[in-house]
Amino acid sequence: MAAKGGDSMIHTLNRNYVLAPFHMLMSNCQNNVLMGLRIVQTLEKFPDPTPEELHFFQLSFAGPPTDLSRARQYFKNWVLAKGFGDIQKCIRATLERLFIFRTVELKIKANEKFDIGACEKELWRRARQPGYPVLVDKINSLFDEPLRYQDELDSFNNARNCLEHENGVVTEKRCTNPEKNKLVIHGTRFKMFFKTAQAEVPAELGKPGPRNSPLMLGAEEFQIEFGIGQLLEISLKQFIDILNTCVFIRADIESRLSKNVAVATT
Repeated sequence: MAAKGGDSMIHTLNRNYVLAPFHMLMSNCQNNVLMGLRIVQTLEKFPDPTPEELHFFQLSFAGPPTDLSRARQYFKNWVLAKGFGDIQKCIRATLERLFIFRTVELKIKANEKFDIGACEKELWRRARQPGYPVLVDKINSLFDEPLRYQDELDSFNNARNCLEHENGVVTEKRCTNPEKNKLVIHGTRFKMFFKTAQAEVPAELGKPGPRNSPLMLGAEEFQIEFGIGQLLEISLKQFIDILNTCVFIRADIESRLSKNVAVATT
């Protein structure tokens, strides 16, 4: 946003622009990925083919699919790969914007004189050129503390690669534990519980909690492990947990964004 002030123009850095990819991610995953996983979870028979499909199969060498379990697994892998791909694109776009935002902010704090339009164009070029690890290093150098949740993001990307390049079957190449025999997905999810004097009692939907115990919202780390040769059988609930992690990643990035940063340029 910009507003005139005498002979100069006041530019305000828009922190919401940095976070916008997360809003798109949640919308896409809710409307597409989670719907696809719900379909997989409830599908018990092949839907009847349309007349157009029947006509196509008559002209092709292959007939309609007959193995429901196999077709369901292929479809689920495709949906999950799309979901992890959306997460990767969201994080990349957000980090590019964070790099630009923070670099301009530091220039303003140092009272540097610069053409904000030309600066932004050059920063876009610098943000889009390097690979993901280099971009993360560049951003970490701009803050007092490095970005959190890098292990989680690396594990999400590893799962996506397994789904896309190994058809969702775990190979040694995708294993991340020291013994190289497990693919491990790391994450952080919300948890709701009742706090009693003795312990934390998990809250269950539709089930009352202990009397006179407050309902609390917290966070907990989790892992999903798969051995060599196993399929990446990620359930709808587990993918929601992965999306929970994205909420924590967004909060970490948001905490680094100043609320009001303005620069006057001629």
